[in-house]
Amino acid sequence: MKTKRCVGAVIYNDEMKIFLMTSPKWNCWVIPGGRIEDGESEEEALHREIKEELNINITNLVKVGEQMKEPSESFIDKKVQFHFINFFAKAMPGEIKTNEEIDTWGWFSITEALELNLLDTTKVLLEQFKDQHNL
Repeated sequence: MKTKRCVGAVIYNDEMKIFLMTSPKWNCWVIPGGRIEDGESEEEALHREIKEELNINITNLVKVGEQMKEPSESFIDKKVQFHFINFFAKAMPGEIKTNEEIDTWGWFSITEALELNLLDTTKVLLEQFKDQHNL
């Protein structure tokens, strides 16, 4: 079975709103991120992916854990397993300009975010974010 090692982040702003997106690759709302390239650290990969996808920089990176996501109907390639390396990160000021990997996006309060059709691993992360930030 093919396993993709990926980084992703719950990105929040000064108002503690969370950035979430939909993508042609996923059939639900997810956090931004992507594959770690050869020779990259987890942090380097995350900075690169966020810059490529959103055209913003992030700060205050905190690694919050790892998750395995078995192949599922949620992803375009139903035979891929994911090894997610997860962070919380603060968005630095800047205008978001999305690339082709993003369909819909927005900033959501934790309450609004948890009402969306989320990827199961994203929901777990948002619950963790809510608990750690007393939201």
